[in-house]
Amino acid sequence: MNTPISSLADSSVRRQNDLASGSPLSRQSIDRSFLDSGDFDMQSGAPHDLPNPFALHLHGSVKRNAGKPGSGRQAFKTSLKFFSIVAILFGVTLAVGSYSKQWIVKQWMRDFESLQVAEKQQRLLQISELGLPAIDSLVHAMTDHQPEVARTAYELLLESQNTWTSLDWNTARKHHHAMVMALDTVSDSLAESRTGWSCGLLQQTIMESVQKSDQESQSLYNLATTTLSRMSLSDGARASVVDDAPLDPKQPVRLAVRTKPLPVSEANTDNAWTGWPDAEPAIISSGGSSQNASAAEQSPPAPSVYRSSASALKPVNPNESIVLNDVHDPRGMAPTSTDQASTAPPSMAPSTASARSPVVPTSFLTESPLETYTTESVIYWLGSEQANLRERAKNELQRRGFSKSQMEIATHIAAADVGSRIELVDTISRSSIDDPRPWLTLLLNDESREVRLRTISVIATMNDSAMNQKLRQRLVDERDPIVNAKIRGVLKLR
Repeated sequence: MNTPISSLADSSVRRQNDLASGSPLSRQSIDRSFLDSGDFDMQSGAPHDLPNPFALHLHGSVKRNAGKPGSGRQAFKTSLKFFSIVAILFGVTLAVGSYSKQWIVKQWMRDFESLQVAEKQQRLLQISELGLPAIDSLVHAMTDHQPEVARTAYELLLESQNTWTSLDWNTARKHHHAMVMALDTVSDSLAESRTGWSCGLLQQTIMESVQKSDQESQSLYNLATTTLSRMSLSDGARASVVDDAPLDPKQPVRLAVRTKPLPVSEANTDNAWTGWPDAEPAIISSGGSSQNASAAEQSPPAPSVYRSSASALKPVNPNESIVLNDVHDPRGMAPTSTDQASTAPPSMAPSTASARSPVVPTSFLTESPLETYTTESVIYWLGSEQANLRERAKNELQRRGFSKSQMEIATHIAAADVGSRIELVDTISRSSIDDPRPWLTLLLNDESREVRLRTISVIATMNDSAMNQKLRQRLVDERDPIVNAKIRGVLKLR
């Protein structure tokens, strides 16, 4: 295409005048008209003379927005509104998730009393899966008049308490606090046969919170100990365990509860326990054993965990004749002179044997075969399947000074029901006996893992070096890895 030189010059002059005016709109229109006119050659023109079609719109948009006042403030307000809406929606979601669980718990517990036992147990199982909002309902279910429902609620709480250890302490503390508050509410209305459950839950909370130093954990510890003391008989609870009713292994007894820590520091030595019956030494009198008897009296007794009559037996001279009574013949018969002569050593001459004074015992060595057993062994004979052996063990313990309440504790220790022994551990921990250490030592060596774990939890709350030594001794013989780890964790606190 041929264009006159004068027309090109005129268009060039007009374009320069418009560019000199500095108007973006005129510059954009000139460039577009120049492109549409076909008055340029793509190959012959210089690169800086060619317009950028992609930059024209952007450049114009920036110029147009820059000319409006308050455009940055408007963008900030828009962003703020967006984030506010997101925060509100997030809060609504959390609130709905929290209050919906509480609403579900209230709906499920509305007709709870009208359900059957199996339906109640299933309902409690469903509620326990809701977490924190279900704790209060589970605690109140422990006061149900049906024992099966109450035990189900306790087992669900115990299982939940074990799972709290996997949570961070701030979250777990909220769960513990909710449980302790609920237990404090039902402490006055809880049946005597179920106080062992609540005390076990409180003992576990105390053990976990006593290790923490923050203010919230200390408040939780104080609240748990206060709730534990409120369940004492001195605060207006029900009758004591010392009554005429026979011991039922399925129903845990309730001892008198003290409202202060265990008085383990009041016992000066291991042999000065007042919560354990004193031994009654056997008296052995013979004609030629006065020196041996005096020497045995002067020698200090060997250290022992228990003070039983077996440790009070005295050595007998080989020349003495001792007659053991038969179990069915407590009186026995005195030995004849022929029997006495036959007991002389073969190497001794007859003249020497006849020159010695005859041995006439004034009391026999033992009145029963059980007298040679330690107190711990006699206690375990209380759980024998044979009635005559149980009666002999009972008579032997009474002969050694066991009171009625101590006999009930010993019967609980020998019971075959693991749950009864677990409840006994909790009962001993809050009892009024002066020294619970002998009983806890027995339960520490129990064959059941659950009983040993609960006993270790109680010992962990006692600042007593003797019981710590018992834990170290048990650690040597313990083969259960869970119990072993529990003992190591408790000993690490000291």
